[in-house]
Amino acid sequence: MVSILPSSFAAIFGSFTVYGVLQRCTEGPNPSPNRLSSVTKATSTLHSTVTTILAIYFIRRCRSQWAEIGSPSATESTITSETKARGLYAGGYPDDSNNLILQTRSILGNAITALECGYLLQDTISLLREARLRHGLIHPSSKATVQSILKYGDKTLLFHHVGIASALLVLHYYIHQDRESGIYIIVQFLLMNSSTPILNLRWWLRTYHPQYKTLRLVSDFAFIAAFYMARIWLVGWILRGYGKSHGYKSAWKVYLEGMRLPCQLGTGALWLANTAWWALLVTNVVKRLPQELAEINKAIKLLKK
Repeated sequence: MVSILPSSFAAIFGSFTVYGVLQRCTEGPNPSPNRLSSVTKATSTLHSTVTTILAIYFIRRCRSQWAEIGSPSATESTITSETKARGLYAGGYPDDSNNLILQTRSILGNAITALECGYLLQDTISLLREARLRHGLIHPSSKATVQSILKYGDKTLLFHHVGIASALLVLHYYIHQDRESGIYIIVQFLLMNSSTPILNLRWWLRTYHPQYKTLRLVSDFAFIAAFYMARIWLVGWILRGYGKSHGYKSAWKVYLEGMRLPCQLGTGALWLANTAWWALLVTNVVKRLPQELAEINKAIKLLKK
């Protein structure tokens, strides 16, 4: 029988508490919505930087340990139509029972996911608080409701946080039962956080320093590149890394032949959503580009006078 307060959940609570204390100490008493938003973005930048560094260290450490004992997959199996037809793999999929990419267990990896989960839960509260404060400024005499909070809050970010945090809570339920797998892959996906500092820099420049037109434009294109690498290219990189342990030559082959349907649906939905957001980002930046360049050119002419 599992205990009600396992250590893995205690780690999540610790992360939640630390980020909560940091947020409250930084924002000060009775913060305005803008102040709360700025502190939330600063905390987000700190967290994404820390988790990215920890994730890179964890990945390099795992690879170093695997290099000492040989291949990350003890079976080094290659899937062919013949092996599928003969039923050598359950349902025609790779046998990962000895594959360290999926079977590796790590206290550090678990701690990184606990840090992420605690942060997402705390940041969700900050987003809801900010939305309630904005509602209060516009409608001071009316009481905030769930509908009004969603109206003035960042719905996309809220649903993102709730979805990812819920998945991580389920993961830690399995961790407590010693039934987890794929922690290496999960930590790799946390490298998506690496684009967040540039996102927040872009927001900071546009919100507080719109006069820095050239820097704003540079931050736009830097974020386009960072978003693509961290949230689109990364998915293919992870699939290729897994596929090498089974002889696959491309991420597409892994997706079509080496993944079960639930994994295909989840990975495909994530990739499509990120690609759609990236396409929207590129479209908006390109639309604004003539105006941005005209403003920069105008500023240069004024400096020359």
